Amino acid sequence: MLTKTNSGQVDVKIIILLACILVFTIFFGMLVIKISGELIIAGVIGFALIVTCFLSVRVALYTLIFSMLLSPEFGSRSTEGGGVTIRLEDFLLIVIAFGWFARAAIFKELGLLKKTPLNRPILFYILACVVSTAFGMMYGRVQFVKGFFFVLKYIEYFIVYFIAVNYLNTRKQARNLIIGLLIVFVVVCFTSMAQIPQGERITAPFEGEGGEPNTLGGYLLLILSVVAGLLLNTDRKDPNKYKFLLFIMCFLAIIPILFSQSRGTWTAAVPCYLTFLLVSNKKVILSIFLVLTLVIGPFVIPATIKERFMYTFKKQPGWVSQFQEKVGGVTFDTATSERISSYKRAFEAYFRHPVFGYGITGWRFLDAQYMKTLVETGALGLISFGMLLYAILRETKKAYKCTDDKFLKGVAMGAYAGVLAMILHATGANTFIIVRIMEPFWFLMAIVIVIPQIVAAEKLKETEEAKSPLVEKNIKPAFKSSPFVLRR
Repeated sequence: MLTKTNSGQVDVKIIILLACILVFTIFFGMLVIKISGELIIAGVIGFALIVTCFLSVRVALYTLIFSMLLSPEFGSRSTEGGGVTIRLEDFLLIVIAFGWFARAAIFKELGLLKKTPLNRPILFYILACVVSTAFGMMYGRVQFVKGFFFVLKYIEYFIVYFIAVNYLNTRKQARNLIIGLLIVFVVVCFTSMAQIPQGERITAPFEGEGGEPNTLGGYLLLILSVVAGLLLNTDRKDPNKYKFLLFIMCFLAIIPILFSQSRGTWTAAVPCYLTFLLVSNKKVILSIFLVLTLVIGPFVIPATIKERFMYTFKKQPGWVSQFQEKVGGVTFDTATSERISSYKRAFEAYFRHPVFGYGITGWRFLDAQYMKTLVETGALGLISFGMLLYAILRETKKAYKCTDDKFLKGVAMGAYAGVLAMILHATGANTFIIVRIMEPFWFLMAIVIVIPQIVAAEKLKETEEAKSPLVEKNIKPAFKSSPFVLRR
């Protein structure tokens, strides 16, 4: 039923929505007789998701949360970055973004981008990526299609952030999103541990051929930081079941992190733990746990994990030793040596295009975030990326200090430690462009960024209630408000 305004005119928004549905119906009807049944089903599901996202941002966000680590991946890739992989979530994110843009276009009062402290650093970084890639295309260093879709992929992560920021307004919403992230986290822990009996390095679930254990380790360490932050902000008033559940989740994450045999993740865990040790009020407990781990750990850690660690500094016999790099008198294994050699080659190549770089995908594959950013986007990109990381650390620390709410404080503390861990993790991996790390990362950043706004809104509400005469005198209104008001 069409609605009318006070002037008697039909609502334009309803007409636009009905027109879009009509056009889609006609277009879809013409295609039905020309395409396969599988594509028809995919189109119907895609359209249903667009409508669902248009009607409910909450449903869209939860759909995205549960697809982050649990959506299948198709295709194959090599350790050198070759090959093509497509994830179901890639399509889902595009559909959700389209529905969100359509909703913002029709209901303009909702706004497209909520103002946050990260908007400007994000914009600078996106511009640096776009400009450097455009120059790379102009000079033939970047293939248009490949460069376009990689830049689009980077932007998709920020779309996740802005959708979540626009949705979040209350503590309850933030809590429910964190619960969703933790449910997926627990599922990933169990599915990862199920791979241990196979005797190989474990990877994220549904990752297809050529899975990357370093990706799994980075994701688990990020969410583990949040769980640890929540646990460290409990006290005697909290139920024992709640504290026990958080402790069990920490234990569940440690096992797959160890068996991922990701040395980058193990290294990144150090600044994460030190951050908790410095920031948390439970320094004694953390210190005791650290000492016990250092004393007992060597006797209980499986032999395969110890061998993986020791292999890093083992000199290989024969002709292989000539490919091993030495830094400060320390000899590294061939895999680490190859990464060090790639750093050197990338740094030499950087000086040929120092300002704008080669463009995204304009240089060879490089599995190191900072050197990759430098050689692809030049000094412009690295500076803007550094500004973004600094702004993230500043705002997470601000969110931690601005609230006394134990849950929100725990989330902010965990996010702060998790960001520091990811910054170190990125020295040996492309952490800040890996979809299975970045989507939960930017979801978490959205939650942390709105914490000061949630706290301010709750304080304002308490102040208004305190000033209300009905609250002061404990008087209830005699009648409810009515749309029918008598006026003189």
